[in-house]
Amino acid sequence: MRNKIDDAVDIKEVRSFLRNHPDFFDNNSDILETMVIHHKTDGAISIVERHLQKLQEKNKLLNEKLNHLIENADQNQKIFESVMTLTLKILSAHDLKSFLDILRDSFKNDFKLEFYSLILFDEDISVDHPIVISTSQIELEEKIPRLISLKEPIGGQFSSEDFHALFNHSDQINNSAAICKIGQEIPLGFLAIGSSDQSLYHESDSRYFLSHLSNLISQSLVKFNKNVF
Repeated sequence: MRNKIDDAVDIKEVRSFLRNHPDFFDNNSDILETMVIHHKTDGAISIVERHLQKLQEKNKLLNEKLNHLIENADQNQKIFESVMTLTLKILSAHDLKSFLDILRDSFKNDFKLEFYSLILFDEDISVDHPIVISTSQIELEEKIPRLISLKEPIGGQFSSEDFHALFNHSDQINNSAAICKIGQEIPLGFLAIGSSDQSLYHESDSRYFLSHLSNLISQSLVKFNKNVF
């Protein structure tokens, strides 16, 4: 009778042989028909079945990652095209109202945004427009403390109270939003976009495009509003 040491040596030899002869089972397929490997949930399955299962799982994961990359690339391309379209439209604006009209139309029809607003500090800009929410910096930051000293765009879920402060919509419970400061040296307010889908906007989503939009809006506000200096 073989002892445990002999068995261990035999296993090492078998493992070494199979590693050095990866085509062994191709040339000896009859052995596969009699070999089984125990699986925790499915009982005994053949090595070929187990290997195929692993390949299918890996292939599914790779397809999911590829589809995610393609989806993100398509989405980013659409956002980029919308930003370029908006930039060209703004060139035709001749005053603050026409600029805000263009911005609202673009957010609704080009970007297909569900909720959007410009939250402007009334001590710097005083304007009456459907897209604008006028408030003071102190009042807004008291309502939404996470906006204090905000430098980079943020995204994620917001409470219904915060959502109301951002968009004047009080009936939103499950929601998400992305926010970017307008004006760096002289804070003029915030650009906010939102959705009733709580998973739509995340922390890192569209930071580049939000920053670009906020810069574009900031320059236009300074250009068209004589009170901004």
